[in-house]
Amino acid sequence: MGCVLFCFPLHLLLAQQEDSSVVELDPVVITGTRVQQQKSKIPVSVSVVTRETIERSGQTNILPVLSREVPGLFLNARGIVGFGVGPNSAGNLSIRGISGTPNTQVLVLIDGQPQFMGIFGHPIADAYMSSAVERVEVLKGAASLLYGSNALGGAINIITRDAQQQGLHGGTHLTYGSFNTGKYAGSLQYREKKWQAFATVNREQTQGYREEGKDDFENINAYLKLGYALDKELTLTGDFQIADATYYFPGTTVAPLDQDQREYLRGRASLSLENSSTSVEGAFKLFYNFGDHTFSDGFRSQDVNRGVTLYQNLRLMHDNIITLGVDYKNIAGEAMNDNLPPPARVGLNQRHVIHETDVYALMQQTFRQKLSLQGGLRLIHNSQYGLNTTPGVGITYQVSEAMTLKANAHRAFRSPTIANLFLFPPANESLQPEEVWSYELSVMQSFFRQKMSMELTGFLSKGENLIQEVASSTPGPPQGQNTGRFTNKGIEWQTKYQVDAHVQLMLNYAFLHASENVLFAPKHNFYFQVDYTDEPFTVWAGLQQVSGLTTSLTSDVAEEHYTLVHARLQWEMSAYFRVFVEGNNLLDTSYQIENNYPMPGINVLGGIGFHF
Repeated sequence: MGCVLFCFPLHLLLAQQEDSSVVELDPVVITGTRVQQQKSKIPVSVSVVTRETIERSGQTNILPVLSREVPGLFLNARGIVGFGVGPNSAGNLSIRGISGTPNTQVLVLIDGQPQFMGIFGHPIADAYMSSAVERVEVLKGAASLLYGSNALGGAINIITRDAQQQGLHGGTHLTYGSFNTGKYAGSLQYREKKWQAFATVNREQTQGYREEGKDDFENINAYLKLGYALDKELTLTGDFQIADATYYFPGTTVAPLDQDQREYLRGRASLSLENSSTSVEGAFKLFYNFGDHTFSDGFRSQDVNRGVTLYQNLRLMHDNIITLGVDYKNIAGEAMNDNLPPPARVGLNQRHVIHETDVYALMQQTFRQKLSLQGGLRLIHNSQYGLNTTPGVGITYQVSEAMTLKANAHRAFRSPTIANLFLFPPANESLQPEEVWSYELSVMQSFFRQKMSMELTGFLSKGENLIQEVASSTPGPPQGQNTGRFTNKGIEWQTKYQVDAHVQLMLNYAFLHASENVLFAPKHNFYFQVDYTDEPFTVWAGLQQVSGLTTSLTSDVAEEHYTLVHARLQWEMSAYFRVFVEGNNLLDTSYQIENNYPMPGINVLGGIGFHF
């Protein structure tokens, strides 16, 4: 996992100015405004997951880390590793009860560039390896003002790693455990004067745990990033990633499957030119995503999602920032399945293309370092439905050094996908974008000389024009229509407490009231974690309680309630070598996140790590 789990000892995370017991209350983030600012200065709700937290977790995929660290975010999983693709796969991300099936209502970005499958519009959960990630910033609530389509529930910005140290460094870690599960990663990084390079290779595999139905999984993922500083104010960066996975869909316990094999190759590449000076900073980015999917039932597809992102942050007046940006996306794909009967082959065996061009402007003004006002507007032109607009406003007020109040209102949209518009009998080329208005009030507060931090947020999300299948007025199959609506409201609470130089506590809680019955959105989601370090040992243990989880949209299926306990122990045997062991679901709880897909019971993984 990059330069290996715990390349940076945990005591560095805890090191503080005086007594090594201050938590990071106000980190610098970029996702809320596209410019580096303290979290307290931006009016939107942003959760930050650092590199140290990622390494401490032991996860090879970044998404399970987010599900523990970010209140209001929930992840649908079915096994120890792997999510899969296609109908009935796992990996659905829900933020504040907004997700979609497939998951098209939460936007995943890599370094600010959108990442989703061209035909069906969803992110590919198996492509996000932790070893390539420096940090993750999760913007909860409507995020289309800055990032465009698909950000109804929020945006997850994965920020990739750079080589941090001069010279050549690297490492590896090997993990093996229950159900013949293996997780292996190795990385190299090099920095010399103006050049820097980072590369990592990962492999995940498991024979699965289902007694009925085959649920094997394997994935090989490789990543390369190169950077060159043209001068002090201009940097050129390029990266490339490829993921090659094979996933067996096991079916339900009622109708298990043994040979439903799905192979998928996903890749991405980007080229970025970033400028930074006292008065102007921004970037010009080219991105290209591609995929090739082959299923044993005869389905095949090829897709691309490519485009340009250009933005500049202008500091032309005192305490004022103006952001101007242009986004262009070209989304294309073709699907085939000769095993379907002719009436079901609507839109197959032909290439479909969608163009979308957006321009946006955002202004932020701060008064006397206390009050900050923000407002902006995005204009969208889509080749299918024409023009649309997305506004947003926000305010922050620093009551004291220890307290900040925030409020905002934003609109977000999701453009219809190629599948919505052209593929299979529900397709409807007249569909309009889905829309959400999101409202937030929040308070950030520190206590005990910054040994404790707390953030409490209340939210209201109102969606309309959701695409749903509606029975046709004439004989024939149902058709997609903009008829759905919802109202979600709730609260999110996170508290971190640095007890002393050895012990840190974290508590997350999210409450959701959804007007409609939705999957992957529990009413109550509580997570408590204790971290203890006393060199050379590091231990963490987490307890999660989930209540009121809808596992099926069928009314006669009861809601799910469960409690899980996880733990991890690591021993730093030397400055270069460590061993670790982790246990998951230590209470051996029987539970389901989706009806008739049981989750694994108690399982144990152990391994070694080395770095230089």
